Amino acid sequence: MTTEQFKEQYNSANYLPVDYYPWPNLINPHVEQMGKDMDSWIDNDYTFLTEKQREKYKRMRLQYCTARMVPNLSYEHVMPCNKFMLFYVVVDDQLEYAPIEEIERQCERLTAILKGDQPRPDENGMYLHASLIRDEYRAFMPEEWMERFIEDFYRTFKYGIGVETPYKAATRPPSLGLFKAIRQHSVLMYPYLCWGEIEPGLVLPKELAAHPIMQHIKNLMVRVIAWQNDFHSLPKEIAHKTEVFNLIPVLQLEHNISLLEACTEAFNIHNEELAEILALHKEYREFGIYQEHVDKYIHNFGLMIQGVNTFYLQDTMRYLVGGEGFAWPERENAEINAEITEKKD
Repeated sequence: MTTEQFKEQYNSANYLPVDYYPWPNLINPHVEQMGKDMDSWIDNDYTFLTEKQREKYKRMRLQYCTARMVPNLSYEHVMPCNKFMLFYVVVDDQLEYAPIEEIERQCERLTAILKGDQPRPDENGMYLHASLIRDEYRAFMPEEWMERFIEDFYRTFKYGIGVETPYKAATRPPSLGLFKAIRQHSVLMYPYLCWGEIEPGLVLPKELAAHPIMQHIKNLMVRVIAWQNDFHSLPKEIAHKTEVFNLIPVLQLEHNISLLEACTEAFNIHNEELAEILALHKEYREFGIYQEHVDKYIHNFGLMIQGVNTFYLQDTMRYLVGGEGFAWPERENAEINAEITEKKD
């Protein structure tokens, strides 16, 4: 089967259909207003993007991703989550081909703003939104949570966005083992998982959040979402030779198998790690007075996994075949590929 034939026949819903996961499939009742808010931010604050890019971000309907991940939050509590969704997606997209030095500079500056720095007059709306996200969260979340959220943002930014760059330049992924270790951060999910604590009385004490079992479950959750993303984004990525960070082509190359065989292997990996989450949660009941908190926290994680899957399948144009719905950095793809090839030579 050729790559073109594969693209014509492939459907991620054959692997991960709606309601695949064992958690409720819900949506926040404020999603319509959230969409109006997001369109307004794109038009009025993200003016550093081109008109074409802004229209593409509107068609992505990222508010649905937020609304499905945190379906039970009030409008007040969901607002900074929705801001962060747009903010971090734009940051990741627009640094797609940036030099490591630029990625590190942006990481340090945006983290400094989340910690308390104010945007300078010459900085664009992305920096303004970083300060708004910070202030809106601080209005109802304790400092302990803020520190965890900012640390997760910094860690995924520094070790997730930039670390892919050499492999994209070489148009070849790392080995499967190294890919898994990198992908866990490059999917950028850790700060989003902090949303699982945005509920009265649910913020976990530091020692409980750092518990090895909790950390392992979080790592598994992130990996399941990464593999989920790889299934749904494959049609976008397979047309771009620099988009090498996807479990399916990594498995194909590692084991010298067809794309369809790699899909089967990736699906098995996804299901094994999902089963491990459920087994660990069922077996380990040693959190004492915090067991109910942990159960709710993990339930909220599950809502995110289920919700993101539905978003991919029903709500967005972000992952169209060939990347037509993606807001690529302004340089043309041919120009990018030529530059990468030149650097490689």
